[in-house]
Amino acid sequence: MVKLQLLKQDQYSPTNRIINGENAVSKQFPYQVYLEEHINYDWRPNCGGVIISNRTVLTAAHCISDSIDALKIYFGAVDRTNIYETGQQRLIVKRKNIIVHPEYDPIQFLNDIALIRLPAEIIFDEYIQPAKLPDPDKLYDNEIGVVSGWGISDRDSWNLPNNLQMQTTSSYICLKPSQGRPCKGDSGGPLAIRNEDGTSTIVGLTSFGMDGTCPPNTPVIFTRVSSFLQWIKENE
Repeated sequence: MVKLQLLKQDQYSPTNRIINGENAVSKQFPYQVYLEEHINYDWRPNCGGVIISNRTVLTAAHCISDSIDALKIYFGAVDRTNIYETGQQRLIVKRKNIIVHPEYDPIQFLNDIALIRLPAEIIFDEYIQPAKLPDPDKLYDNEIGVVSGWGISDRDSWNLPNNLQMQTTSSYICLKPSQGRPCKGDSGGPLAIRNEDGTSTIVGLTSFGMDGTCPPNTPVIFTRVSSFLQWIKENE
């Protein structure tokens, strides 16, 4: 378990990967998706995201550049390179179906949230499930949270791992972990709370960190999903 402290947001840089993470297993994070962006006739690694309904995925606004003309979404994946992986599905979404928060500030990383409308309903199964949206009246203090994503797992290497990574945390929004942290490739991915009934609640989206080199003991900032429930409802 990773212990964290709440800190002030005074220095930061984009955060995209999990350092010192562990490999996830099939069905462990059925709400997690992987995104590739299509720019200039080429597919490139992009970010993570989280399923909240059979037609909607959330990610970070800073993952959606003006140059993107489409996203490829990987559902039910653990090994993103294995097209024959059991439970894995892929879907391409055009730019017109991606909604960035209108008040997103790329300098301050304010309102760092985007919504992806799927062109077809995703069929839920044991590999693909939505995360629940948070209760706006609940702080989730002292809860155990998990960060997941396909970001870099070794800060000395800039190659993305093939397998989904995870890190357990005990707080959210502004975190200082004692070990492990998100980094390149993890932006937009979920910080989730596991519920007693086996479902998960999404409380944060990986946004930015205090140090662009991603040392494992530096703070990470997550977009507070409960602050955007009305916007999500109006746009999904």
